[in-house]
This record gives sequence, C-alpha cells and structure tokens, in this order.
Amino acid sequence: MLKSSLFKQTFFLLLVIGILDGLAHAWYLYWTVWWFDVIMHFSAGFCVAMASVLVWQYIFDKNISIRKSVAISFLFVLTVGLMWEIFETFFGIEQLSDGYNYVMDTVSDLILDICGGILGSIYAHKLINK
Repeated sequence: MLKSSLFKQTFFLLLVIGILDGLAHAWYLYWTVWWFDVIMHFSAGFCVAMASVLVWQYIFDKNISIRKSVAISFLFVLTVGLMWEIFETFFGIEQLSDGYNYVMDTVSDLILDICGGILGSIYAHKLINK
C-alpha cells in the first residue's frame, strides 16, 4: 500500500493542503481572499476521497468498482465534512447566530467537499486500474 502511486499522490496532496492551511492562517487568507476557502474544501474532499478508496481497497475489496468507489467516497467525504462543520461551530470559528450566512457557508462547504470527493474517487479508481 505504501508504495502505490495512489498512496504517494494522496500523501502529497495532504501535505500541500497542510502547507496551504498554515499559510492561510499566517496571512489571513480565509478572511481576505474569498475564494481560498473554495479551493481548500474542494481539495480536502478530493484528498479524503482518494484516501477512502485507498483504504477500502486495501482492507476490503481488491477489485473495487467505480460505482462502489464513488459511493464509499461520498459517505466518507460527507462524514468528514459534517464533522468539520461541527468542529468549526463548537470552537466558535463559525457562529450559528450568523443565521443565513452560516447556513449558506456550511451548505457551500459541504457541496464543495462532495464535488471534490466525487472527482477524487474517480481519479483514485483510474489510478488503481492503471
């Protein structure tokens, strides 16, 4: 598993996301560049999907179908995305009192996570079947 191309690319993407998040906090990019959060949520969904396909294939199903890849990734990405939104609310990063803005931000974040996840699962499936 550690020598597979999918693992290496997933790890690299996770590293890039971590570096970008660190820079974003240092330079206040989440608050000053409105589209930066879009890129981060899409990339995170892509990365979680790749990781979920990798782990599922390694543990359960060596010959995973594209349909199963997308379904598993959808569930993993949605779960991680919801947990992230709960984390943000719990620690006061987002405020429920923002009302409509809170709902729109949360929904858009989850949609971006899922879109990245679907593309990430398709990409991961293509890498597995090379």
